[in-house]
Amino acid sequence: MSKDERGDTGRYTETVTLDSVLGVFETVDGPIVTSGDVAEALDCSRETARRKLRSLEEQDHVASRKTAGRVVWWIVDDQDRTRGVDPDDPFWEFEPGASGESDVSERVDEVLYGEESA
Repeated sequence: MSKDERGDTGRYTETVTLDSVLGVFETVDGPIVTSGDVAEALDCSRETARRKLRSLEEQDHVASRKTAGRVVWWIVDDQDRTRGVDPDDPFWEFEPGASGESDVSERVDEVLYGEESA
């Protein structure tokens, strides 16, 4: 279902704004979202969500990476690195389901947020 409505001129007017898409990043757990997350949160089609996310990427507000057959999106914020995702992190080189030769699963908070594990 799309969040399009007919305006006064009879033309369809999109009601899913770029700001509302950015707002989805504040409502999901973790630093990344998928087009499915956006579609579900804003009650729109996945194609509408992808189109909006691509627009945000063109404006350098978000970045994306395809991993395990899915595209994930994150906010680009040089001032607050805890909100961003480093696309050069070796984590992205793992095959889906692989954990590699590290203890990253035991140190997930430290890796993601720079905090020491309790």
